Order: sequence, then structure tokens, then C-alpha cells
Amino acid sequence: MSKSFKDWLSEGENLYAAALGEYQALEAQIMDLEQKLSVKRDEVNEIAAVIKKEPIESSRRLSAEIVDRGQPNSVPNTQSTIARALTGRGPLGGR
Repeated sequence: MSKSFKDWLSEGENLYAAALGEYQALEAQIMDLEQKLSVKRDEVNEIAAVIKKEPIESSRRLSAEIVDRGQPNSVPNTQSTIARALTGRGPLGGR
């Protein structure tokens, strides 16, 4: 028995909702871990100050940038720009 378009769409919505829920749960876990890591870093740095050791700094920060296609300096998300970025040639031909 083949599925109707409505069945496929409904299944896609269910998959999306499940994946989104998992994503949000992971994001909450990351936020919790980042908070715990910050508290632990402060604790380590407090001890380091007492015993004359260098403080530790976090180097594990992720960042993202939203690029609006309508902006003049935005880079198009095409296969060629992605390939150039992956090969190290950059999105503007190595500039």
C-alpha cells in the first residue's frame, strides 16, 4: 500500500517535531554544562590564584553568524562557494 501525500507530509511533520525536540534537549544540556564549566573554571582560578598558578581561560566557545542574502557583502550558499570554502580558497576566490 502506498502512502498518500498527506501521509508523507504528516510523517515528515512528526520526524521534524521529534528531531526538534531532541535538538532543544541537547541545547539545554549544553547550556547546563556551560554553566557548570564556568563555575568549575572560577573554582580552579581561585585555587590557582592562591598557589600562584596561571588562571585558565576557556577556549571552547562556538560562534555563529547569520548572513542575510539581501546584504551587499553576503556570500551565496552555492555548491561552488561551499567547495571553495572547503578547499581553503575562500568564498571570494582566495582574497
